[in-house]
Amino acid sequence: MENPYSFLHIIHPDMTATNLHKTDDLRERFKQVRGKYDAFLSEGILQRDKKPGLYIYRQIKAGHAFTGIIGAVSVDDYLNGKIKIHEKTIAKREETFVQYLDITKINAEPVLLMARDSKTIDDIIAEKTLDRPEYDFTTTNKVHHQFWVIDDAVSIAAIEKAYAGQDAFYIADGHHRSSSSALLFEKHKASISNDNDPMRYCLAYILSEENVRIYEFNRIVKDLNGLSAADVIDKLSNAFHVTPSDNAIHPHHKGEMGVYMENRWYKLTLKEPSNILDVQLLTDLVLEPIFGISDLRKDKRISFMEGPKGLNALCQSVDKQGTGAAFTLFAPTVDDIKRIADEGETMPPKSTWVEPKLRSGLVVYEF
Repeated sequence: MENPYSFLHIIHPDMTATNLHKTDDLRERFKQVRGKYDAFLSEGILQRDKKPGLYIYRQIKAGHAFTGIIGAVSVDDYLNGKIKIHEKTIAKREETFVQYLDITKINAEPVLLMARDSKTIDDIIAEKTLDRPEYDFTTTNKVHHQFWVIDDAVSIAAIEKAYAGQDAFYIADGHHRSSSSALLFEKHKASISNDNDPMRYCLAYILSEENVRIYEFNRIVKDLNGLSAADVIDKLSNAFHVTPSDNAIHPHHKGEMGVYMENRWYKLTLKEPSNILDVQLLTDLVLEPIFGISDLRKDKRISFMEGPKGLNALCQSVDKQGTGAAFTLFAPTVDDIKRIADEGETMPPKSTWVEPKLRSGLVVYEF
């Protein structure tokens, strides 16, 4: 962390060049986070906006532009189901993040929400982005960031009205952040009487669902569960047509998967069409019955690799461990996510890799 202005100094305030001040006491560490945040404010490294408002935030990565609105969304909308989920959360992580929020009183990473396209909001964005951005910079990972501040009452009211008219929002990324904000509100709601109390809200980045990119999350199994590669192929043949391939398999449609074992690729085509997500079918038909892996959250024999890392990285991971297999999947769609959420169901862990990914500290919400 050579950059003295990096937000990492706030997130990791107990880390020094020699780690002399590192602490395992979470409460104390979170107090240090707040202390370092206050120091950045007092030194002018971070500055509070003088007026409440919203942001138009555009992230440009590899030539693709993601443009949406950053603001605070109601925790009540999460609690009453207007903000919909498609993943299970882990209680331990929730507890830790509730404690973090309660002590630091800051939310520095927005939840990514998908919404229906809105002409009203599109028109406001088109108008505002004709002006020069208030903030315009590129980070070291070659991602371009632009912010336009919206602090006029007319535009804010129009955006709020447009979003209020939507039936639902869908969490694309940030389930634990959403649930933790809701739990924090529940913890303190007896003492909250003001409808505008900041603790009633959660920081969010709202994008049109057409502007979100969803990639697959591939699976790596660390061993073959005592089987030979031929045994695995034989068992896979119960549910799939298995075809050896000279090329890496990147599935192009539902019901198609790839497996890489012992320096060889095979294409798997589901014999019986199914409405179940491929990522769930892989668990039900392959990981559990063949490899004995039923709990993807806890089993140390399985790991995950996001699709954008590419198939070469996937192969290298298997080759490096000397055994095991990698499975490639067809990415769930936005419609899949919405259907699962609408039905009150959840996806398996690590089902989607969603972009844009948001950096901590670009916008900080205080409460």
